Amino acid sequence: MNAKQIRDLYPITKDRAYLFSGGLAPVSVRHEKAMKKHMDWLSEDPDDMYVNGLDADGSDCRRMFAQLTGCDEDEVAIVESTSSGCNIAFDLIDPVAGGNVVFDDFSYPSSVFPWHLPPHEGLTKRFVHAREDGIIHLEDFEQSIDENTVAVCISHVTPIEGFKQDIKKVAEIAHAKGALVIVDGAQSAGAMEIDLHDTGVDFFSTTAMKWLLGAAGVAFLYVAKRHHSKKPTRAGYASTHSFDIHDFRLKDNAQRFELGMPNLLGLAFTKPGLEILVETDMSVVEQHNLELSGYAIAGMKELGIDVTTHDDPNYRLGVISARHEAAAELWNHLHNNKVDTYYHGETFRVDPHIFNNRDDIDMLLKGIDSFIQ
Repeated sequence: MNAKQIRDLYPITKDRAYLFSGGLAPVSVRHEKAMKKHMDWLSEDPDDMYVNGLDADGSDCRRMFAQLTGCDEDEVAIVESTSSGCNIAFDLIDPVAGGNVVFDDFSYPSSVFPWHLPPHEGLTKRFVHAREDGIIHLEDFEQSIDENTVAVCISHVTPIEGFKQDIKKVAEIAHAKGALVIVDGAQSAGAMEIDLHDTGVDFFSTTAMKWLLGAAGVAFLYVAKRHHSKKPTRAGYASTHSFDIHDFRLKDNAQRFELGMPNLLGLAFTKPGLEILVETDMSVVEQHNLELSGYAIAGMKELGIDVTTHDDPNYRLGVISARHEAAAELWNHLHNNKVDTYYHGETFRVDPHIFNNRDDIDMLLKGIDSFIQ
């Protein structure tokens, strides 16, 4: 599929410029059809759905996520959220006396807060700072990671700054010191071409509800094969080979980190979004998102907006962040003019995706200009 064909699947594009894919994916006609099929199944024959459809969507979603991110299906666990996936990874890391964990200043709270709880509260927390150029430099990671570092936790693309991290290089630095790498991929999976095997990261957690064009309550955790022998701190029927309570044998793949019944309605909603991306070359998606974000950044700067996301495409992707003292009022003005964005405090954010085009960005820029006037 190409961007025009994908755009035609989304009814919202007929009336609005939806520019918040980094927060919540809109609904396509394929999603509507899938939801109707699922609800009809529940309404007319839920017993048949339980017997014949319980695992189908989950298996399909797991397979397509693996295809989109360059890993194997048995390395993917279905979880509830990016945060829950990251927490599973944290629990697999043994606390070490005198150890430390490394973040950066752009780290998402759910990647930092759990390390303040048992059994990891005794670890020293180190933060790598961005320089004046807005870049978190790899040399600064090298300075912070040592033989006592147990883990490095970073976002692939940060949600506040829109900064894209070179996770392959970070993994090389961390592994050279014996540290594991845990990546929050909520703002990258579905927005760019990813080969998790090539990156060498140990864990990668992401939600379906954003760039993967899926539902809230569904997420994916990549666990590299070399960690499949690690034992989770929790277990359920989905974690094991047998339903017999006298036969405890954990599955020998990433599914050992799953507990029980997944979000069936969410999986039914997530499947069409993954299918759309699978039918599209992810390099095309990435280039489309970079081109649109670059066009938006240039236009916003011309209007005097303080864009904080880096100009260089090597350090950005789809998230465009700016500072504005009246961010809430700007969001409200744009929303009333059929342009959907996001704000938090003085942060104003724009997230174009594959179903957007330059007309949407022009609507954004026109709306910003009228707000300024």
